[in-house]
Amino acid sequence: MSGLLGIWNNANQKFLHDYEDWYNNEHLFERLSVSNINVARRFQGLKSNYNYFTSYEAKTCKTFFSEEYLKKLNKPTKKTKFVMEFVFQDMSRTVFKKTILKGSIRGAFCLIIAIRDKIEVENLINFQKNIKNINQVYSEIWESKEIKDFQISKEESLRGKDKKFSNCLYLEFTNGNDAVFLMDDAKSIFSEAEIGAYQLISTLS
Repeated sequence: MSGLLGIWNNANQKFLHDYEDWYNNEHLFERLSVSNINVARRFQGLKSNYNYFTSYEAKTCKTFFSEEYLKKLNKPTKKTKFVMEFVFQDMSRTVFKKTILKGSIRGAFCLIIAIRDKIEVENLINFQKNIKNINQVYSEIWESKEIKDFQISKEESLRGKDKKFSNCLYLEFTNGNDAVFLMDDAKSIFSEAEIGAYQLISTLS
């Protein structure tokens, strides 16, 4: 088990060059400079209400509430201030406990079933167990470990209050069509969930 920070968002189309430059040349490196944050992955939406999904993996969930990490959130760089205020849109951000369900080979495509209301984690696990005739190679369960009434950071105050998820099922595939195809099955079972298919665009570790 380990900690994971999941970020779903859209971006102002006028500033996509600034957005990519900020992520690739500053922000990912800044975040991985924090002790115990080990991996950052960025995804672009294939079929989703969100154009982007980003995950940061850490040794424990507590990393994302540590003094070292909070200093980054409360002292944003000049570029970060601009992106938070003028580029980020429709932000959902949640700290999770991550548990691997299946697999060791990783794929470049994923399906994320994200639940806002409380739901039994077993329902998500059973969905993964019952996948048939699709080459689903890797999966994880994410359970929210947010701290209730935690003080809003400077970054969040610039972009507006973040939405939260309670639990997620994260599935990886070697074929993007499999991720998109499985969406209909997921929607029929988890009708109130935020369900999106994404393609990996960059990794930093």
